[in-house]
Amino acid sequence: MRRLHGILPILFLLLAIYQVLGQDCGPSRERRCVARHKCRAQIQFRDTTDGNNGCPALETCCETINILNVEPDYDCGRPNIRGLSFTDRNLDGFAQEFEFPWMVALLDTRGIYLGGGAIISPKVVITAKSVTDNLTEDQLIVRAGEWDLKTNSEQLPHVEARIRSIVRHPGFAKNNGANNVALLFLRTPLKFTQHIKPICLPPDNRNFDYSRCIFSGWGKKSFADLTYMDVLKKVELPIVQNNECEYQLRRFYGNEFQLDNSLLCAGGERGKDSCMGDAGSPLACPLREDPQRYELAGIVNFGVQCGMQDVPAAYTNVGKVRKWIIDETNKNLDGYEPEPESEPENTPPPFNLPAHQGRSFLSFS
Repeated sequence: MRRLHGILPILFLLLAIYQVLGQDCGPSRERRCVARHKCRAQIQFRDTTDGNNGCPALETCCETINILNVEPDYDCGRPNIRGLSFTDRNLDGFAQEFEFPWMVALLDTRGIYLGGGAIISPKVVITAKSVTDNLTEDQLIVRAGEWDLKTNSEQLPHVEARIRSIVRHPGFAKNNGANNVALLFLRTPLKFTQHIKPICLPPDNRNFDYSRCIFSGWGKKSFADLTYMDVLKKVELPIVQNNECEYQLRRFYGNEFQLDNSLLCAGGERGKDSCMGDAGSPLACPLREDPQRYELAGIVNFGVQCGMQDVPAAYTNVGKVRKWIIDETNKNLDGYEPEPESEPENTPPPFNLPAHQGRSFLSFS
């Protein structure tokens, strides 16, 4: 018995070392089983069909020289460009798993998708005011850490948060989309992780003209589609100067149309656009000081159909409403104590996608 007591600590030590270093795998001792996002090498399809080289399903057999020392990085605007648990090279038009950790889906209490939004702080999500029309705080749910709306099999679970208050921009104008923005203040702060992180806010004088930026959302992929997407879309779009955008949109809205100063435009390339169901979703542009990170240039507002050549769409210019965002955030968070629950609920309700809702086509009287 004494001998057994002496062996047990050694066994526990070996188990701890195994858990840290991972098990040997494949034909060589120079490989270890690690979480897929910790391996620099791309996942190969045959790795998962040949018994995954003895590794658990959510890990991969990685050469030791390719094992990454991944430390949590919760800086704003930092994407997971290769995904977190795997990389798919064939996702044309779609994001990698958890590629944009600031992205949120907005649902009603029945689990019906309403639009998109973006995390700008642990307690604040930004979206379009039009998404929140006729809804109270108790009728809207924020879902963070989402990628595929139709499955719960992702390695990292999504998190749902209830809303304490909705603050809508008082300058919103339905006839031209001006100041189409709202802030959602959460009852409980989001806990930042690798798949739930904020996006940076741009300075109020930022000019994005001629930048190429990234739109993400779960709306329709094309105007002719009848349903929204299950997997998060990713579309690269050029920023279009406001005077050029105004000229293009006058073909549809008439010669009296004026693009409001609170807007910016992006798109105009055939087949590449935000679309119906994308209202409130983010348009993210690379930071000039650090192109590997992104700032929130725009929020999906309105457009003419989707993906038409030389027809850009209009986005709320976040820089133009930055002062309002900061003023309202300071006003609404001062002295506020979060609710005592430890984490936002994360039990998903049944998910349904209605056929038509989201990005608007403006009409003028």
